[in-house]
Amino acid sequence: MGSGVCSALPGLHAWSGCDTVSALASQGKIKALKLVQANDLYLQAFTDLGSSWNVPTDVFNIIQAFTCQLYARNTKIVGANSLRYHMFCAKKGQIESGQLPPCEDSLMQHTLRANYQAAIWRRSLENLPDVPAPSAGHGWELDDGGSLKIRWMAGLPAPDVVLNLISCTCRRTCRPSDCSCILNGLKCTVVCKLQGCSNMVQDDAIVAQDANDSDGDSDD
Repeated sequence: MGSGVCSALPGLHAWSGCDTVSALASQGKIKALKLVQANDLYLQAFTDLGSSWNVPTDVFNIIQAFTCQLYARNTKIVGANSLRYHMFCAKKGQIESGQLPPCEDSLMQHTLRANYQAAIWRRSLENLPDVPAPSAGHGWELDDGGSLKIRWMAGLPAPDVVLNLISCTCRRTCRPSDCSCILNGLKCTVVCKLQGCSNMVQDDAIVAQDANDSDGDSDD
C-alpha cells in the first residue's frame, strides 16, 4: 500500500469507525480507503489526524470535503451542511436522516473523537505519554453522574422554533428503534401523538398526564 497510505491508516481507521469511535451510517471502510488513495489532500489530512491533540481548521475542512464525497461521489460541494440541504431537496424530503451526512457540528465532534483515538495510537510506543482527558474538548463529555458519554453536538440540532414543531406518531411506546424524536436525539413534546412517554421532558409529561386526568374526569 505504500508508506503514505500506511501513515494515514490510524487516522482513517479511527474516523471510519473503531471500538471507541462510531461509524457513519452505510459508509464502509473500503469506500473511504479508495477515496483516500485517489486524493493526496485526503491522504495528508488523515496522516495529520492524531499528530496533535487538536484538529486544525484546514484539516477539518479537508475531512469535511472528504465526507461530502463519501455521500455523493461526484459532488463539488465541500460543506456538510450544504450537502445535507441539497440531498434533502433532491429527494423532496423523502429521505431518512441516516442517508444524509452528519451536519458540520456533529462531524466536528466525530472528528475530534477520531483524532483523540488516533493520537493515542500514534503514541503507543511512548513511555507514559501525556494524554488529556477525553472530556476536555475531544468529543466526549461527563454526565451528571460523572460517567463519560459521547458529545454528539456542541449546539442545538435546529432552532428552538423548529424543534418545537417536531413530533412523533408512536402509539403505545416510544422506542429508540422507531421513534423519530429519539432517533434525532430529541425529547418528545406535547404535540407528539403519545403523551406521557418516558422520553418526554418532565414538565411536559406532567402537563400531559394532567390533561389525560382531566379528560377522564369529564368522561365521568
